[in-house]
Amino acid sequence: MSTPNFGRNITLNPASHFTPKDEEEVLAILRQHRGKRIRCIGRLHSWSQILECEDILLDLRHLKQVQIDASQERRVATVGSGCQIKHLLAQLKQSDLTLPSVGFITEQTIAGAISTGTHGSGRHSLSHYVTGIRIAKYDTVTGDAVIEEVTDGDELLAARCSLGCLGIILAVTIECRPTYRVEEHFQRHDNLTSVLAAETDFPLQQFYLVPWLWTYVAQHRKETAAPRSSLLLVYQWYRFIVFDLSMHVLVLLASRLIRFHRCIRFLFRRIIPRFVICNWRVTGDSSQQLVMEHERFRHVEIELFVQRNHLPAALEFLRSTLDAAEQSSEPLKSNYRMQLVEIGGEGSLSELRGTYCHHYPICVRRILPDETLISMACGLTPISSDSNWANKDGLVDEDWYSITLTNYHSKTDLAAFERLSNFLANSMSKLFAARPHWGKLCPLPVDQLRTLYPNFERFAAICTASDPNGFFANSWTESLFPRPLSRRARGE
Repeated sequence: MSTPNFGRNITLNPASHFTPKDEEEVLAILRQHRGKRIRCIGRLHSWSQILECEDILLDLRHLKQVQIDASQERRVATVGSGCQIKHLLAQLKQSDLTLPSVGFITEQTIAGAISTGTHGSGRHSLSHYVTGIRIAKYDTVTGDAVIEEVTDGDELLAARCSLGCLGIILAVTIECRPTYRVEEHFQRHDNLTSVLAAETDFPLQQFYLVPWLWTYVAQHRKETAAPRSSLLLVYQWYRFIVFDLSMHVLVLLASRLIRFHRCIRFLFRRIIPRFVICNWRVTGDSSQQLVMEHERFRHVEIELFVQRNHLPAALEFLRSTLDAAEQSSEPLKSNYRMQLVEIGGEGSLSELRGTYCHHYPICVRRILPDETLISMACGLTPISSDSNWANKDGLVDEDWYSITLTNYHSKTDLAAFERLSNFLANSMSKLFAARPHWGKLCPLPVDQLRTLYPNFERFAAICTASDPNGFFANSWTESLFPRPLSRRARGE
């Protein structure tokens, strides 16, 4: 059965597709298909090759139980891997609890979210808060299908963001916190310095670089003890109708039907900015204020992570690249031309010129460094096999910023955006040590990806120890973390 992902840029064609009802059925499938490659899907909100599955595909949507420990000592929830974030938030709310961090959308499953390092703004990613993971795998001695609890050590740091390489995640135990409220308002800024200065007062903010106007609009957010605003419902409808619906309809018309670059530029210079009502301060529950609903329209994304010291230059380079991609005669700034020559990227930019007009606000979010091995916001200090993460001596804890480019072209018109994504990922990884999101377009070659993560080899070693035959890999993850025994064990 063919299964397309959310963005329709990848179609899965596994040999067999199963939807097990419980953990025992998962183990039975593993025993029945020993020797085959087995991968899982959540709600398919990924655009990278992490989704690909050659043999056996598992959809764990029925594993959605939620058990809450609300004692003062723990405050954790143990959640079935197939439980969607929105359902988890709803059940936590009944106990006056919520998650410490939440992503842009809540359609994802908990296992899918942590496996690719899903994050919100102003805090760590969800992976950082995971305290235990229950995994189905093959015993490395007996070869039987077993369940393993991972609760500490480097194995937990690896399992927090594992790309599905350690086995089948059955359940996740994650920290919770009491419910809280967030105050939000929009504000325009002429420059990045002004936006970043506002982080002191609004640590949960996210902001947008408006294409073709090249100014910033910030969603200033902060935690507050203030009561819910009387006009909260009105504000939520405003945000939904104006941004989640109307803006997207205009973007779809401009990018898919009209297609004139001049029309897209006019849209962002003259129309969309008028939608923004500034300084309307509204307070509501965090689970509502921190999420949006842009998943209502199919799209494709690339998201690149840079540290704070690289952010100004990275955004300036991005703007210069988008100008050049939209206008064949637009010159790149001299310092960037020289840098591209040094890294061999000048030819790739020449191929982009005049081929693409960006048509969506560029979202920037701050993420605190994660205690993981390979999430995009993980720290920069290598971890040895006998290390204790509690010892953070030498850890470079500078904040990370994600830069998201979203594209709403139809599948047949994606080629230009994919070329742009390839260029940005390759050039920005070399110039600014930018890390592409594992779950979004991730076009970097393996050797380049390895240089971005100081604990890459340690993660690879844990993968080999946990799954020496590569039964839980696919072709892409196998190229990232090759196992010496995998081909021989499968008789290839």
